[in-house]
Amino acid sequence: MKKTLVITACALLLGANAAFAQKGNMNSAAYQQKAGAAATKKANQASLKKGEPGLKTTKVTTTTDVYDVSATDKKGTVDYGVVEQTITGPSGKTTTGGVVYSNYTPSKAARTNAKKMEVSIAGGETYSFNKDNRKDRYATNGLAGGVSALWNMSDNFALGVDYMMLHPRAKSHDQDGEYRRYKDNYLHAVSLAGKYTLNAWDSWRVYIPMGWGMMNARMKTSAADNSSSKDKWGTGFYAGLGLQYDITDSLFAGLEYRYTYAFISDKHLSDFGRDKDLQYHSAFFRVGMRF
Repeated sequence: MKKTLVITACALLLGANAAFAQKGNMNSAAYQQKAGAAATKKANQASLKKGEPGLKTTKVTTTTDVYDVSATDKKGTVDYGVVEQTITGPSGKTTTGGVVYSNYTPSKAARTNAKKMEVSIAGGETYSFNKDNRKDRYATNGLAGGVSALWNMSDNFALGVDYMMLHPRAKSHDQDGEYRRYKDNYLHAVSLAGKYTLNAWDSWRVYIPMGWGMMNARMKTSAADNSSSKDKWGTGFYAGLGLQYDITDSLFAGLEYRYTYAFISDKHLSDFGRDKDLQYHSAFFRVGMRF
């Protein structure tokens, strides 16, 4: 009986020791886990403090701007819209853009220069330099007229044909006792004509008219003892300076000066000739249309 009690007590004591040992092991594992977590946290804090890279957030900004732009010069007005997009990110700014629409309105000068054909008529006065062998003038100031048709080869230069008629008025002389009267003094000219415009993009235009062609001169002479009517063909040229205003893109008007030289000697037109070629100064008012 005593032996049985002793064995029972020993068993109880061993069980209690085993239970205490297991509890101690469990407490030791929890402590180690807690200590490990604390060490990891401390290490992370140390890394952040040293500036070591961690997770970052990236911010991207997009900005879109729309501009209305207008540009005007002598050729016209251009209106256009521009869209500009700017993307700002970690690598900097990137800008892209483009024209989304455009509208061109031509100026009056541009519409004028777009027309290729022009036809004009002119009227004015002419003056002749020439004198007879008594140093008396053949004529006084007279009428001048013409018509021109030109094709615009470029904005500045036109080429075509020109007809011109010069008709100085009759003049009489009898101071030296020998009566002379010169009348029906005419010059007709058909020329290959040119026109060079110095400022082709303005409404007021300065130009140089020029031409070379065939000319016919005619004159009647009445004297005390005889009369004559003679004419002569020859070549000749003209050149001058003009100023015109573009009233519209189709209608223009202006003033023009021409110097005309005909390779025709006055000795072929009158018995009182000095063997001098014919020369004229003329001033015209010119009006025309473009097509």
